[in-house]
Amino acid sequence: MNALLLFSVLSGALSLPLASVQDTTTQCTNPCNGVESTNHPSSLCGNKFLGPAVFTAPSDPDWSDMFAGYDPLAQLCPTSFLKQWTTGSAYIYPPDDGALLDSAQKPVITEYTLQEGYELDRFGSQYGGYLAPRGTPFAWRSIPPGNLNPHANSTQYNYWVWRVKVPFNVTGGPIAPWFGQPGFGLQFYYEAGLGELESQGFIELVESRSCPCVAHDL
Repeated sequence: MNALLLFSVLSGALSLPLASVQDTTTQCTNPCNGVESTNHPSSLCGNKFLGPAVFTAPSDPDWSDMFAGYDPLAQLCPTSFLKQWTTGSAYIYPPDDGALLDSAQKPVITEYTLQEGYELDRFGSQYGGYLAPRGTPFAWRSIPPGNLNPHANSTQYNYWVWRVKVPFNVTGGPIAPWFGQPGFGLQFYYEAGLGELESQGFIELVESRSCPCVAHDL
């Protein structure tokens, strides 16, 4: 692994200010007024793009370190968040696979060799292509609040942890700020997805916390 770059990225992220968790809905008058439901009753205002209606991770000792300073809607009211970060039917994702851009607007990426025993995690589908070093704070990942929605046959907060069994190369670099989050965590992106890495024996699943999840699509 490019250890010097990894240290630089994580050191920069550790210096980022993290505000205390905000309850966005208390700052808005009639917060759900004007929000179109997506028929997801477990989500805020019934809209899956706003994330869980009840979210206790910041005060849960099992999760509090990872969600310290996380404000799901970045102090926006629900309608403002949806207008800024969605098309109404999908999230607006960042360009260049979410990589931070340099002064020339080029993605800051490099190739890493992940060694045996290194642990990676992810919030979302078990078979996506984005990973982070285990324990990276959620706000540093710049991923949307909907990734935390409960889903059938998933885990609590759709959180998964893998351990490297056989060294492999992967593209990675610092994460761009997006969805109102500070970013600057380290991400790895494996275009073919985790299913291929697992099936070929490069990684093994080592943690998947169970939860009573309801059936909604990602």
